[in-house]
Amino acid sequence: MKALLVDDHALFREGFKLMLERHWPAPLCIVEAGSAESGLEIVGTQSFDIVFLDFGLPGLDGLDGLCALRAAAPSSCIVVLSAVTSAEIVRQALLYGAQGYIPKTINAEAMREALDRILDGQVYAPAVAVAPGECLEDILTARQVEVLIELCAGRSNREIGDRLGMSENTVRAHASAMFRTLGVRSRTEAALLAKRKGLS
Repeated sequence: MKALLVDDHALFREGFKLMLERHWPAPLCIVEAGSAESGLEIVGTQSFDIVFLDFGLPGLDGLDGLCALRAAAPSSCIVVLSAVTSAEIVRQALLYGAQGYIPKTINAEAMREALDRILDGQVYAPAVAVAPGECLEDILTARQVEVLIELCAGRSNREIGDRLGMSENTVRAHASAMFRTLGVRSRTEAALLAKRKGLS
């Protein structure tokens, strides 16, 4: 496993690196960068399984930094690290290609859980990806809403495809995009969120 940690605070990098080394499966190689620009130079010469990106970097930061790294390292899993947890920013990070969004404010146990989910290939995001009072119809496409309603009814991807006139692969693609937008990790979480929002 090869990871790139992009953060401008050396103390945070050192602490996060120690936690990764204790928790992540060996062998693990961690490369550090103090800015998005440095990170871009590094990914131009090396490939990484995962990139941890601070969202508050000087210079190229936020979505600009994420998009640049996403384009430069399309096969890498990119995980945002940030002290900001607003619903809009979390959702935008997921929409622009982040596989995870880890708040720097969470405790060590929650951080380990987040890392486990990411290592398992799941998307991790805090539960603020949908703001209170926000309608799901306003942040999902019409097709994603249709798929979500069918998921809430407990139908399989094949059944949903038959009902909506699309292939199973297309259903999976819509569901995956929807999960990323909502910041959920499973059909069950999506259904529970839809129920809370009065969609199902």
